[in-house]
Amino acid sequence: PYHIKPETMDVDLYEAAEMAQVQGEFVRGGAAKFFMDGVWESYTALTIEPYADDHNAKPDGLFSAEHFNHMATACDKLGLQMFVHCCGDGAVRRTLDGYETVQQSNGRRDSRHRVEHIEVVHPDDLPRFKELGVIASMQTGHSPLALGDGDVWPDRVGKQRWGKSFPWRDVKNAGARLCLGSDWTVAPFNPMVHIHAALNRQKWDVNDPDQRLTLEEVILGYTRDAAYAEFKENEKGQVREGFLADLVLFSHDLFAMNPADILTASAALTLVNGKVVFETQVQ
Repeated sequence: PYHIKPETMDVDLYEAAEMAQVQGEFVRGGAAKFFMDGVWESYTALTIEPYADDHNAKPDGLFSAEHFNHMATACDKLGLQMFVHCCGDGAVRRTLDGYETVQQSNGRRDSRHRVEHIEVVHPDDLPRFKELGVIASMQTGHSPLALGDGDVWPDRVGKQRWGKSFPWRDVKNAGARLCLGSDWTVAPFNPMVHIHAALNRQKWDVNDPDQRLTLEEVILGYTRDAAYAEFKENEKGQVREGFLADLVLFSHDLFAMNPADILTASAALTLVNGKVVFETQVQ
């Protein structure tokens, strides 16, 4: 995607629109990427309430609401799909507000704009994903599996937000289209790491909601719904006649495994459009 920075000018967006003409087998243009905030670890995530371990940390976000609304409206008018990095609940809200403004200005279309990461979301904003047709793009491997993992993350958000953190189940139950990925190079590329996290994350407090996903939901997030997120749902993401034969054969039956053991499974055979691109050597 074309990276929209705070200093990007309106005229620069035409370059992003021109990139939409690039439609190769593995590389395609037509998207614009924004960073609304940073990350919780460095006190740069945009929050609704203060950080639990430093009330003086009050990041503004990389785009003001007015600036983002303007740039997002311009991108949408050019037919671009938008991906917006949002780790904090304040960033998620500002982005959803912007997408709502875009629809009010340009009218509603099949835009499939996305919010990336969604590490914390306010409950009031959960139904807005479905209402606005916004895709929730999440990466389950970012979450600490347990409170005792030694990660600074739970301290930053505080116990009052633990139940709203990495809210995969809440997002799914709210009716949002959930697509999953790796966020490589920031997180491991290996999907098994992320599948393991989605299936095995523990509650940080006994009263927190269970945010885990089922194996079927995770696989759909990586396949059918990920294809939808890139407007390719009629070409790939499902085992159907006429679809691309992008297939992975695993060393184990994932559905028969104990979720705790899922990392012992690995790819035995990988096909891309029917061509074998990886195969384990039989001993």
